[in-house]
Amino acid sequence: MKARRRTLEQLMPFATAGELLTRQKQRLVTTSPDAMAREALRRMEEKDIGFLPVLEYGNLVGVVSERDIARGVILHERTRVRELMTGRVHTVAPEAAVPECLLLMQRERIRHLPVVKGGAVLGVLSVRDLTRSLIVRHERLLRKFHDERLTLLFPYPSSY
Repeated sequence: MKARRRTLEQLMPFATAGELLTRQKQRLVTTSPDAMAREALRRMEEKDIGFLPVLEYGNLVGVVSERDIARGVILHERTRVRELMTGRVHTVAPEAAVPECLLLMQRERIRHLPVVKGGAVLGVLSVRDLTRSLIVRHERLLRKFHDERLTLLFPYPSSY
């Protein structure tokens, strides 16, 4: 009987954005466009994060990062989140696989990616979250290959 070949993706599928969000311990932290930049920055400091989705009436209208605040306040003397935020936001659905997320982030030169379903922001993934997921997957694949190699070399446990 011929062995069926499987792809790495079939052997061990990539995690999805939604799966990664379920592993996060911290709840979604947001700000409003009318918030003061100092207030948004203070919220980031309290939660040890560097990025906030900007919601108005529950809708995602932008995003703001520590870098946006530093440049906007210090260089341009802007004080409200509305004046600092990026309005063109790239998002993914919870079903998006890690490689799709990373490709989008690399192409758009962004480090944070809101995950949205039905207009609601479910959470935010960072490059660090996605990279960690790839490392874990690769470690699991290497372990699996090692175990299968041992099984091929020593098919009978009693032969050890």
